[in-house]
Amino acid sequence: MMSRSLCFLFMSLGVSLGPVAKIAGLHLKPVLSGPRLAYRGSQVQFECKVPDWLSPLTFELWKDTEGLIATEHNINVTFDLQVTEGSEGEYSCRVTNGGLSSNTIPFQTVNPHPPLLYEGQKLVLRCEVRKGTHLSFSWFHNQQQVNPSSGLYRINADTLTVDSAGERHAGIYSCMAENQVTVNPRFSSSPNIQVIVKKHISQLSASLWVWWDGAALQANISCAVASGSPPLLFTLLLDGRQLEQKHVDALSSSFSVPILMGQDLGSARCRAQTDTRTLLSDPVHLHVVPVGGAVHVMLTYLHDVNAMTEAALLKCVPERGTFPQFSWSVNHSSLPAGGDAHAVSDRGQILILTDINSGYYRCCVRDSFNESSVWLESAEVFVQRTDPALPSMEVIALVFCGFLSMVIVGGSIFMFWNIERKNHTCKQHSNQCVQTDRVISVNAPAADVSPEPQTLEMKAVIMEFEA
Repeated sequence: MMSRSLCFLFMSLGVSLGPVAKIAGLHLKPVLSGPRLAYRGSQVQFECKVPDWLSPLTFELWKDTEGLIATEHNINVTFDLQVTEGSEGEYSCRVTNGGLSSNTIPFQTVNPHPPLLYEGQKLVLRCEVRKGTHLSFSWFHNQQQVNPSSGLYRINADTLTVDSAGERHAGIYSCMAENQVTVNPRFSSSPNIQVIVKKHISQLSASLWVWWDGAALQANISCAVASGSPPLLFTLLLDGRQLEQKHVDALSSSFSVPILMGQDLGSARCRAQTDTRTLLSDPVHLHVVPVGGAVHVMLTYLHDVNAMTEAALLKCVPERGTFPQFSWSVNHSSLPAGGDAHAVSDRGQILILTDINSGYYRCCVRDSFNESSVWLESAEVFVQRTDPALPSMEVIALVFCGFLSMVIVGGSIFMFWNIERKNHTCKQHSNQCVQTDRVISVNAPAADVSPEPQTLEMKAVIMEFEA
């Protein structure tokens, strides 16, 4: 009885220890994939994974001449390698703690042709002459002679240098060597060489939208960089796990993932890679919630500096929903997407009334990816102008006439008072009023009038008033 129990115990231990040995890596043989040839100065990737294995493992990348190079831990891992002349050799991977080695990949490197560099890198071109003495050199860029004083290049004898290359430095280069003898000078031109200058990728973004393909709901994750030079390698990651890769000769790419309504699949990210740079986008949450619950309309009036109502802003807010579609109506009549007196923004969620006509407004919302879904309606909201009533033309005319009559009557009273004041003042001072006399003096009697001109003497009298 005791022997049977011990036998059963050892059998149980043997069964339980079997998978442990596999998890430790004793029976797991990974597969290594990657390029066999690459340009020097570029960046390549080797991927190592165990087929049909769904638990994280620790993988090691090995090189025949150097031994262990790198270690990564995941379900399947990617090793990034900067290519140099010393990168040539045979590569393999294995699971740590004595796991089996993968297949080997022989890797070779070559110089890029045409020369390829990225913005900011240094460019050095040298004009090599097999024989000749007393030489002078001239450089040409796109068939135009290079001017050293421009500041775009540095020329030192047979060498042209660009310290920080940009797109304007790309093109066709050649050099010309000439001996400086005075008798029978000779010159020789080099073949053309093309230089490619690429832009670094920048600002990687990820966006999500969903659609119904007739059988299932699909999520589309779009990856795009704001600037850069293709080709690019885009990778879709879900919670850090690689789902799919695409090599594209463009600055954007997209991936499709099946998704279930209401199911939270986690966070998706985009990764974009070139020979020199790797970017990672912000996460996008793969969780689609259907439109539902109550729908509300928020009303806001917009005023100018004079407190006059310029516009009204209505925002439709459903209680839940990841990808809603909106529709608006006024007085039970549907509103088009745009018009002379209104506009919509934010995918139809916001309605802007630039010419406010009083009425009852309502919004409706449903799932944008399902045309057969039911529209949910909000309560009606009454919109009207809130400015104070402006006076009519009759009121304005009546006020103006009243003001004008007051001016006329007041002016007449002032003029009458002023005249009466002057007359009263003159009567008080009449005893001091002096009138002008004319005194005529005649030298001879009237009978003996001389033919000579007579003298007319005028006596001026000044009229004075007491103060």
